[in-house]
Amino acid sequence: MRGLYDFVWIPRWENSVDLSPTQVVLAGVSGAFGSNDTGGDTRTQIYGADLLYKWKSANAEGGFPFVKWQTEFMYRRYEAGLGANDTFPVAETFHDWGMYSQVVWGFKKGWVAGLRGDYMHMTDSEFTDDLERQTRSRISANITWYPTEFSKIRLQYNHDFFEENFFLPGHDVDSVFLQFEFILGAHGAHKF
Repeated sequence: MRGLYDFVWIPRWENSVDLSPTQVVLAGVSGAFGSNDTGGDTRTQIYGADLLYKWKSANAEGGFPFVKWQTEFMYRRYEAGLGANDTFPVAETFHDWGMYSQVVWGFKKGWVAGLRGDYMHMTDSEFTDDLERQTRSRISANITWYPTEFSKIRLQYNHDFFEENFFLPGHDVDSVFLQFEFILGAHGAHKF
């Protein structure tokens, strides 16, 4: 260990504003800075910004009905070094970024529907043919049922779009997920 240089630093700032008794906005910025495993002095820097808007009815019962819009942007500067086993043929720096935005609607107590869009831009390597480094986007729709305040069941459909390139022609991928989640034990109260 080389001291403070090896730590990962993760600053975060956020602030919320009540626009009215039924509306709130929460904004934040964050980052993560530290070394990575591809070389002796290689670093990774991640920057993020996020925004959340929530409306709930003045006559809300158990928090329903509500509408929530959430979006986040991230940028990554990644220095890839030669590595201990020559993983990369030459040192290279990647500049990648991505974002998502989603709207969810709590239309009835215990029921929430959502629509989300994602986009990720990956910088192509100038020296390797890494098929994982391709720009992609996704659109998702889901419906969630909360049988109790400590559990949920979600059905989600995703449609992924991949960029076309010489090595892997562009193609779309569809997927469906069924998720069951539950919480056990003590937990803190939610902020809003």
